[in-house]
Amino acid sequence: MKWITRGLFRVSLGALLLISCSKSEQPQGSKGGGRGGQVVTVEAVVAKPEQLKGSVRGLSILLPSKEVEIQSEMAGKIQSIYFRDGQDVKAGAYLVKIEDANLRATMSKAHSKLILARNTSQRKKQQFDAGAISAQEWELVQADLQTAVADSIDADANLQKTLIRAPFEGKLGISRINIGERLSVGSKIVKIVQKFPLRVDFSVADKYASVLRVGMGVEFSRSAENYRAEIDALESSLDGSTRTLQARATIEGHPEELVPGTPLEFLLNLPPRESLTVPPEAIGSDALGSNVYLYKGGKATLTRVEIGTRFVDKVELLSGVNFGDTVLCVGASPVRNGGDVKISRLR
Repeated sequence: MKWITRGLFRVSLGALLLISCSKSEQPQGSKGGGRGGQVVTVEAVVAKPEQLKGSVRGLSILLPSKEVEIQSEMAGKIQSIYFRDGQDVKAGAYLVKIEDANLRATMSKAHSKLILARNTSQRKKQQFDAGAISAQEWELVQADLQTAVADSIDADANLQKTLIRAPFEGKLGISRINIGERLSVGSKIVKIVQKFPLRVDFSVADKYASVLRVGMGVEFSRSAENYRAEIDALESSLDGSTRTLQARATIEGHPEELVPGTPLEFLLNLPPRESLTVPPEAIGSDALGSNVYLYKGGKATLTRVEIGTRFVDKVELLSGVNFGDTVLCVGASPVRNGGDVKISRLR
């Protein structure tokens, strides 16, 4: 029994000595700082404005100057076809003739009614001036004449639709019709394309929308070939789903090797701008977005920032940091918000 009591006394004494040693070995003056309460030593940089020359790259779609799918405006059977697949045509050239016998009869009837209405109107005008008919009867005659004029114009317009012409000068595609085929309203006949000048549609992110201007130069490339272009027009508003702004440019010259519909890479050089930059290792991120640590009175202060363009050796800051602020180059250092820090070197 005495042996057990003496053993417990030795264990308790050993535990007290261990606790006493661990307290005496803790370094003094370790309040604040990073993990473990220690002061963290890091490099820093003073934020200052810098002239930046950025660019935007992306994909675009090559478009012809004009492109239309010619369709039938009138139902009827095809009487004649005046074009060949892939043919070059002038504006107004005949393409297709639809049988028009019924429409010619309708037009003839409408013209006859128009002649009768005009003659009747002339006779009734004389009677009205002489007071032989009432004003109401004269108004009815005028209404009949106007109806006859409208019917004649409508009949003539329908007859004109049976002769389908090229809307502009261009190159025809592959025919979708045959002689004797019956067309419906909206039936596709052939595509016509006016290739030059070639246009290109491309889009840029909303943060670059404010710098785009009509007349700016753009460079397009495909298969190691480069093509210069100039912005002709900008969309009036951002695309709500992609938050991008669409622009349209016209390629200089007549590059025959380019085919409409081809995807092209574009390079848009942005105007030089003055902006604050910091090293990439100063930027952190979390669920709320990007951030940096500012050095204020020996403490690290977490600050939310908006990132602009990223370069190899620097990152543009659009907001969150002011000129003259000291930004910590945290990197992998265990810096925390409100912790004590010591600057080892100002870059």
